[in-house]
Amino acid sequence: MCHIILLMPVLAIPLFWFLPLLVAVPVYGVILVASGWVYYLAIRVMRRPVGTGIEALIHSTGEVVGKKEGDLFRVRVQSEIWNAESTDNLRPGDCIEVISVKGLRLKVRCLSETATGPLV
Repeated sequence: MCHIILLMPVLAIPLFWFLPLLVAVPVYGVILVASGWVYYLAIRVMRRPVGTGIEALIHSTGEVVGKKEGDLFRVRVQSEIWNAESTDNLRPGDCIEVISVKGLRLKVRCLSETATGPLV
């Protein structure tokens, strides 16, 4: 369906075969302007940053749910529980920010004052 919309200026050329020139030119102009507007909106939407998937997790904030062995933690980011690793001393309830994603494990850093001490 979208290909037909993109081809509207080409598909409207037969207007010049069936209608008088004084009618065909304004009708074709309206089709051309409408197609230009659709092209503009499509390009604008395609240039938006990715809003889903792993790319959307980067720089998201969340909360530490629990601690696993070593530097591994369980965190809640965007209503999902993830395995995470961090070099910070995190405790359950601390706020975190996602730095990167590697497979199914997030690398996070602490955002809350309680784990790193007061911010001065």
